[in-house]
Amino acid sequence: MLGADVTVPLLSVRDLTKHFPIAGGPLGVRTAGQVRAVDGISFDVASGETLALVGESGCGKSTTGRMLLRLTEPSSGQIAFDGVNLLDLGRAGMRRLRREIQIVFQDPYASLSPRLRVEDIVAEPLDVHGLCASAAARRARVVELLRLVGLDEVHLRRYPFEFSGGQRQRIAIARALAPNPRLIVADEPVSALDVSIQAQVVNLMQDLQERLELSYVFISHDLAVVRHIAHRVAVMYLGRLVEVADTEALFNAPHHPYTQALLSAAPVPDPERRRARIVLKGDVPSPANVPGGCHFHPRCPIAQAICRETVPVLRDVVPSTDSGHKAACHFGAAFPIPV
Repeated sequence: MLGADVTVPLLSVRDLTKHFPIAGGPLGVRTAGQVRAVDGISFDVASGETLALVGESGCGKSTTGRMLLRLTEPSSGQIAFDGVNLLDLGRAGMRRLRREIQIVFQDPYASLSPRLRVEDIVAEPLDVHGLCASAAARRARVVELLRLVGLDEVHLRRYPFEFSGGQRQRIAIARALAPNPRLIVADEPVSALDVSIQAQVVNLMQDLQERLELSYVFISHDLAVVRHIAHRVAVMYLGRLVEVADTEALFNAPHHPYTQALLSAAPVPDPERRRARIVLKGDVPSPANVPGGCHFHPRCPIAQAICRETVPVLRDVVPSTDSGHKAACHFGAAFPIPV
């Protein structure tokens, strides 16, 4: 895993929220409630760093990723990229900035147009941003990008249906690299692929990061993949961040009960090693009707009265230090559960 300078954030997110209205009334014109998909999260991503967002389905990871490019408009908060607040930009300004921030979607079978040949798919950002002065320069750049992701010039004239899932995701990565971005949001980029292909794509992304000095926001529910690729991990539950730490610190000493439960459920490759399984009670509450206080308290094995009443602050697990390991729990740091 690469080293990263986390002192200077390339991306800075503060108090980001996204609440989707729930229509009600006889004609569906009244707002009957809100789905609190993302509920006030803050994090930084440094140049050359990979920050992983992890959590169960429906916790707000993908919504967060889409908001970073304003594919989904935030309800409130701030997204600063290299000192520029994205929410202050108009349509033209945001379009220019998308040269710097690109996205790789989860499903390579849905994210590539079946009507376009590979050359036109990869060249689309070049055309949109006017980055090539001639057809020859356009084709040369596309060939360069394909070779960068392990494909070849012979693939230029083919259609997406002629490729495997792993090859399609390589094409999607090549398209994301076309305008020379500094940050790539990777939304579950390997979850739709076979396990053997997952490793190849993850290794490719790491090689590209080192070669091109890329930063990633890597969204995933696969803790094994996250441990391999991420420098830091941010754990989400019901729209909130519950723990943020360096990868090894989080895997070796998780402090939030939800993080501990996630890690206890992850398969261990060593058959001789046994891990105590933490079984959470109940189901994940609906984001349209989240619990008061700590969102996790109805399922938490160490919840007390304060957890039902007071929202825990994301703070350093060791008081009076700035270790970078933070957890939003009133008691998790004091009473860790062994994993």
